[in-house]
Amino acid sequence: MLAVSFFCVDDLPLGEVQYRNDLHHISMNILIFEYITGGGLIGQPLPSSLAREGDMMLFAAVNDFRTLPGCNVFILRDHRLSNSVPGARTVVVGPRESYDAKLEAFAGTVHSMLFIAPENGDILFSLCERYSTQSFELLNAEPRTIRLTSHKFATYRYLLAHEIPQIPTCRAADIRSLRGDRFVMKPEDGVGCTDISLLENRSELQAAADGADREHFIFQPYVQGVHASLSLLCWEGAGLVLSCNRQQIREEGGSLQWEGCIVGALKNEKFAGFASRIARALPGLRGYVGVDAVVAKNEIFLVEINPRLTTSYVGLGTALGTNPAQWIMQCFAERALPAVIPLCRVPVEVDLEGGQLA
Repeated sequence: MLAVSFFCVDDLPLGEVQYRNDLHHISMNILIFEYITGGGLIGQPLPSSLAREGDMMLFAAVNDFRTLPGCNVFILRDHRLSNSVPGARTVVVGPRESYDAKLEAFAGTVHSMLFIAPENGDILFSLCERYSTQSFELLNAEPRTIRLTSHKFATYRYLLAHEIPQIPTCRAADIRSLRGDRFVMKPEDGVGCTDISLLENRSELQAAADGADREHFIFQPYVQGVHASLSLLCWEGAGLVLSCNRQQIREEGGSLQWEGCIVGALKNEKFAGFASRIARALPGLRGYVGVDAVVAKNEIFLVEINPRLTTSYVGLGTALGTNPAQWIMQCFAERALPAVIPLCRVPVEVDLEGGQLA
């Protein structure tokens, strides 16, 4: 296990990139910036649940990328959290410091950056837009695609023209168009189950619509079925399924709570065509992409697209029996998808309390 060191960004040891498009002959420094744990909430409360989920993704990504030949991994770290992240060299963001300044310092010294950040408030988009024209490789989707998929209603309208099966979605003014007995209200730029309200009947739907910020919330029928998520590898209109995962979601007090997922619990074949259609419709998706869906009456309905690492990534390496970071890097090095991706060997349970459970 690599030791963790602490230093000033100005002291960053630089290696030269040689044979940039050959992963067997590469020497590179990569910054993995996880927004929640990396200083994005400096000066604000740091909720333990968000920090725990952020750490799960960060630790998994660091562990995978550090084992690639010649890869040195760097991270930013909120001063309120433990500095011990095995395999990474850590730069601490202090109580009066800004992660922006740290990122700027790294921008001229690393060869690649990977951003793991929420889409709400256009946080992920803003990061990628800001650094998309730098000399280093940004291991994320194209900014304009991130901006589109960060907004659920805009994504819904865009994908209607591409005939992607979706849950009917509308603004408050159009709730009469919705069919069903139960409904959900969710933030237009929300992430996962956060701030979703479960509405038990049309009276609750009407009351929610009357009181909602009409630009910030959307409404949908509540579709009962299997809650699924897909871990995809995408490049310029093509997509491969890495794993199909079962999400564990429970209803609680008028809301939906995400408890975890089982990576590789569902068969890839059922979702391969669905994933390919999404990738073709959004050619700006690149690298790892998460997709949430509901399977009902033997049909797959899109819920949302997450153009970044998701919590399912935590169990992906164990489920595949190989390092998913190598496939991500191969995409960006070769500007194409790998010819073959192994199928999941074993289901792996991931939950917020226990982390990864085989």
